[in-house]
Formats: sequence, structure tokens, C-alpha cells
Amino acid sequence: MKISLGIKDKHIQFGEKANPQNCAIARALKDKIHNLDKVGVFPDSVYLVVKKNKKTSAFKAALTKSTSNFIKRFDSGLPVNSFKLNLNLRPVSYVKELA
Repeated sequence: MKISLGIKDKHIQFGEKANPQNCAIARALKDKIHNLDKVGVFPDSVYLVVKKNKKTSAFKAALTKSTSNFIKRFDSGLPVNSFKLNLNLRPVSYVKELA
């Protein structure tokens, strides 16, 4: 599943530093995917758990170096700009990072 995501100024402003479930990218994902149950954004990957019609599906997407740099700057409290993020979400059987 591929999604295009806008990381907007509102996500950056209200995102929590060093919080994989509520950082700027996680907040943008919550806005975009309405049946999102869990999210975790880490410097190298994004993990999602989606619930739809009582079915739970887990996904993982690798992040680019530029996105990893955004996360490191954001978590350090340095200035960051809004940007577009394209994710190629691949199904996974279990997400231990979100357990």
C-alpha cells in the first residue's frame, strides 16, 4: 500500500519530540489514516496497525535518509520544515515495536 503524506506546520507545531506515537509524522499519519489503531515512527522505519471491520493489519515502511534527518532534527528541537512523505507500506505479521 502506497500513501502520500503531507507533514504540515500544524503537525510540527503540535508533535511531541522523541515520542514515536505522537511526533509530527505520527500526527500526520493519524490525520490521513482514519482507522489507524497504533503508530510508531522511528529513524529508520514507520510501523502501523490498522483496524477495519474487526480485522487487524500491520504494516512497515522504510524511511529515507532525509526523513531520518528530519526526525533527528525534530527530536533535538532544531527547526524543521513541512514536507511531503511517500510511504510504501508492506504487510508484516507482527509489530513488536508497538506491542
